[in-house]
Amino acid sequence: MSDVRRTALHAAFQATGYVVRAHPLVGDRKHVLRVGAEHPALDAALTARGFATWAFLTAWNPHAHPRPPRTNARLQQRLLALIEAEGRVALSAVGVADDRRWFEESLFVPGLSRDEALRIGGLFDQEAVLWGAVSGVAELVMCSGSVRT
Repeated sequence: MSDVRRTALHAAFQATGYVVRAHPLVGDRKHVLRVGAEHPALDAALTARGFATWAFLTAWNPHAHPRPPRTNARLQQRLLALIEAEGRVALSAVGVADDRRWFEESLFVPGLSRDEALRIGGLFDQEAVLWGAVSGVAELVMCSGSVRT
């Protein structure tokens, strides 16, 4: 990938709200995660349920190239099946561009390690995943390299 494309993607990831939809595991409220930000309300809800880490994942648009809705839905179903087969819980989520020009249905997975998140992101040809640990900031972790924010 060219440096120009990588820079543009990185800027797009930074200009995204990562929305975890309301669910009992996250305190029955919606959380909007941001790269580089702390999320104390989410941390409190996760800690109360015994989780110390989390990941925000999608299977939509592999290699950051738009795909038809049916293809994205099929890929997302495979991601959900993989996570459930590993005995994990996946909560409904969506990544939404700040300018509302695009969105990607996603999953929020409590208890996933950084390495596991990268592995799953790589399986679905994703450029990056959002990962975090309780009391830390949300990290944009590039699947194809060591770039980290």
